[in-house]
Amino acid sequence: MKARRSVLLVVAMLIVALSCGDGGPSLISHNKDRLVEFKRVTLAAEAPDRLEIEIVVRSGIDYSELAPDGTKVSIETSISEFEGNGPLIETSTIGGHAVVRLVLHPGAAHTVVTAKVDDVEARLSIVVDDNGSMRIVS
Repeated sequence: MKARRSVLLVVAMLIVALSCGDGGPSLISHNKDRLVEFKRVTLAAEAPDRLEIEIVVRSGIDYSELAPDGTKVSIETSISEFEGNGPLIETSTIGGHAVVRLVLHPGAAHTVVTAKVDDVEARLSIVVDDNGSMRIVS
């Protein structure tokens, strides 16, 4: 049973990584009941000083189910702040997804964003250069 679950997890991770064609990250953290994934990080089209961050929460034995609507996601940033909320925000999923906006301060920055659902925690490290270009670092 453990081997089957491991194989299913690897297959699920490959599917997620291959389906991430928008250039966004696919950084995953999981436990036996939940999977938390940073699905997309982009500069907001109408607000270039903001990053839009999408988080996907899955559940079930093979993580094939999206978390129910209203699943609480706590998100924290090491620097900067979330639009209208400071460095810590709590939101809820809709269709297994949660989207937040991170306000960037002028100049170069390196921030770590942490998303937590129950006891599952995923981290994302983002570097923004002086010219405003963004990259995900491991």
